[in-house]
Amino acid sequence: MADHDLPLLLVRHAVAEDSHVLGDEARALTPKGRDAFRQHARKLARRTPLMGILTSPLVRAVQTAELLAEALCLSHVEVHPALVPMKGAARHILKLAREVGPGWALVGHNPSLERAAELALGQDLPDKLRKGCAVALRPEGRKFSLQWMAAPGRPLWRP
Repeated sequence: MADHDLPLLLVRHAVAEDSHVLGDEARALTPKGRDAFRQHARKLARRTPLMGILTSPLVRAVQTAELLAEALCLSHVEVHPALVPMKGAARHILKLAREVGPGWALVGHNPSLERAAELALGQDLPDKLRKGCAVALRPEGRKFSLQWMAAPGRPLWRP
């Protein structure tokens, strides 16, 4: 599969703890969230190979990225500041998506990840970006087209 045939994936972190004594940044995936995403990541790996994964530095996103990397047999996950949940993050995520291009997964948080997908498409997503959901985008000039969406425990959605 050539690089230009690969999608760019935007992946929301899997189900995490509601709170953590060390604060929001330290919230980890729940055991159920970890198990559900591990199964989901295996399905994603069968659907599309990837060259790399960039993630938010927050624990729940890093853990999600590591599970995806394991399923894809990738040895490296890189933390990127553009994926930190903050005001204006959607535009930073879209800029990063254009820079890295197809064959990469960007793992982050809502609402910034969902908003970045909508900016990339120039329209709303057909469904909300659930925890663990992956959105496959294909670059088309400055915009992107939606190839599919896949959430843990749900059927694949295609346009």
